[in-house]
Amino acid sequence: MKRTDSFISIYPLFRVKDGQMAAIKKITDEIISRGHGEEGTLLFTAAFSDTHLFLRESYVDHKAFHVHLDTVKDILDEFFSLLDLESLVIVASADDIQKMKLEMKTLGMEATYCVINNGFSI
Repeated sequence: MKRTDSFISIYPLFRVKDGQMAAIKKITDEIISRGHGEEGTLLFTAAFSDTHLFLRESYVDHKAFHVHLDTVKDILDEFFSLLDLESLVIVASADDIQKMKLEMKTLGMEATYCVINNGFSI
Protein backbone atom coordinates (compact mmCIF):
# COMPACT_ATOMS: atom_id res chain seq x y z
CA MET A 1 0.00 0.00 0.00
CA LYS A 2 1.28 3.44 -0.86
CA ARG A 3 1.64 6.12 1.80
CA THR A 4 1.84 9.89 1.83
CA ASP A 5 5.29 11.21 1.00
CA SER A 6 6.50 13.15 4.02
CA PHE A 7 10.22 12.38 3.76
CA ILE A 8 13.21 14.66 3.48
CA SER A 9 14.91 14.23 0.12
CA ILE A 10 18.24 15.80 -0.75
CA TYR A 11 19.65 16.08 -4.28
CA PRO A 12 23.17 17.55 -4.52
CA LEU A 13 25.12 17.77 -7.77
CA PHE A 14 28.88 18.14 -7.39
CA ARG A 15 31.67 18.67 -9.90
CA VAL A 16 34.51 16.35 -8.94
CA LYS A 17 37.83 18.19 -8.78
CA ASP A 18 40.37 17.21 -11.42
CA GLY A 19 42.13 13.95 -10.69
CA GLN A 20 39.88 13.12 -7.71
CA MET A 21 37.32 10.75 -9.27
CA ALA A 22 38.87 7.55 -7.86
CA ALA A 23 39.19 9.11 -4.40
CA ILE A 24 35.59 10.38 -4.34
CA LYS A 25 34.27 7.00 -5.48
CA LYS A 26 36.14 5.34 -2.63
CA ILE A 27 34.67 7.79 -0.10
CA THR A 28 31.12 7.43 -1.43
CA ASP A 29 31.50 3.64 -1.22
CA GLU A 30 32.42 4.09 2.46
CA ILE A 31 29.47 6.43 3.08
CA ILE A 32 27.10 3.93 1.49
CA SER A 33 28.60 1.04 3.45
CA ARG A 34 28.11 2.90 6.73
CA GLY A 35 24.59 3.97 5.75
CA HIS A 36 23.27 0.42 5.65
CA GLY A 37 23.08 0.50 9.45
CA GLU A 38 21.38 3.87 9.74
CA GLU A 39 17.85 3.72 11.03
CA GLY A 40 15.69 6.21 9.14
CA THR A 41 17.80 6.42 5.98
CA LEU A 42 15.47 5.34 3.19
CA LEU A 43 17.74 5.89 0.22
CA PHE A 44 21.31 6.91 -0.46
CA THR A 45 22.55 6.57 -4.03
CA ALA A 46 25.72 7.88 -5.67
CA ALA A 47 25.66 8.31 -9.45
CA PHE A 48 28.59 9.48 -11.56
CA SER A 49 29.20 11.05 -14.95
CA ASP A 50 32.70 11.69 -16.29
CA THR A 51 32.98 14.88 -14.23
CA HIS A 52 30.13 14.89 -11.70
CA LEU A 53 28.74 13.15 -8.64
CA PHE A 54 24.99 13.22 -8.08
CA LEU A 55 23.55 12.04 -4.76
CA ARG A 56 19.99 10.96 -4.15
CA GLU A 57 19.20 10.85 -0.43
CA SER A 58 15.97 10.34 1.50
CA TYR A 59 15.35 10.25 5.23
CA VAL A 60 12.21 9.57 7.24
CA ASP A 61 12.70 12.79 9.21
CA HIS A 62 15.15 15.42 10.40
CA LYS A 63 16.41 13.13 13.18
CA ALA A 64 17.36 10.47 10.61
CA PHE A 65 19.32 13.07 8.65
CA HIS A 66 21.28 13.81 11.83
CA VAL A 67 21.96 10.12 12.33
CA HIS A 68 23.44 10.05 8.83
CA LEU A 69 25.63 13.11 9.49
CA ASP A 70 26.90 11.57 12.72
CA THR A 71 27.70 8.33 10.91
CA VAL A 72 29.95 10.07 8.38
CA LYS A 73 31.18 13.14 10.30
CA ASP A 74 34.78 11.90 10.37
CA ILE A 75 35.02 11.82 6.55
CA LEU A 76 32.88 14.82 5.55
CA ASP A 77 35.77 17.30 5.39
CA GLU A 78 37.73 15.04 3.04
CA PHE A 79 34.58 14.36 1.00
CA PHE A 80 33.79 18.05 0.49
CA SER A 81 37.45 18.92 -0.22
CA LEU A 82 37.29 16.80 -3.41
CA LEU A 83 34.13 18.44 -4.75
CA ASP A 84 32.57 21.70 -5.85
CA LEU A 85 28.84 21.97 -5.19
CA GLU A 86 26.97 23.03 -8.33
CA SER A 87 23.38 22.65 -7.14
CA LEU A 88 21.43 21.41 -4.16
CA VAL A 89 17.69 20.79 -3.98
CA ILE A 90 15.95 19.80 -0.76
CA VAL A 91 12.38 18.52 -0.80
CA ALA A 92 10.44 18.17 2.46
CA SER A 93 7.45 19.28 4.49
CA ALA A 94 7.25 22.96 5.41
CA ASP A 95 8.35 22.19 8.98
CA ASP A 96 11.32 20.10 7.86
CA ILE A 97 12.32 22.71 5.28
CA GLN A 98 12.80 25.23 8.10
CA LYS A 99 15.01 22.73 9.97
CA MET A 100 16.99 21.91 6.84
CA LYS A 101 17.61 25.60 6.13
CA LEU A 102 19.39 25.80 9.48
CA GLU A 103 21.32 22.59 8.75
CA MET A 104 22.54 23.79 5.37
CA LYS A 105 23.55 27.16 6.82
CA THR A 106 25.64 25.28 9.42
CA LEU A 107 27.24 23.25 6.62
CA GLY A 108 27.85 26.41 4.57
CA MET A 109 25.67 25.18 1.69
CA GLU A 110 23.07 27.09 -0.27
CA ALA A 111 20.05 25.19 -1.57
CA THR A 112 16.78 25.46 -3.39
CA TYR A 113 14.01 24.38 -1.01
CA CYS A 114 10.81 22.80 -2.32
CA VAL A 115 7.87 22.15 0.01
CA ILE A 116 5.96 18.95 -0.64
CA ASN A 117 2.49 19.74 -1.92
CA ASN A 118 1.23 16.21 -2.51
CA GLY A 119 2.63 12.79 -3.31
CA PHE A 120 3.03 9.16 -2.33
CA SER A 121 5.71 6.57 -1.77
CA ILE A 122 5.85 2.82 -1.45
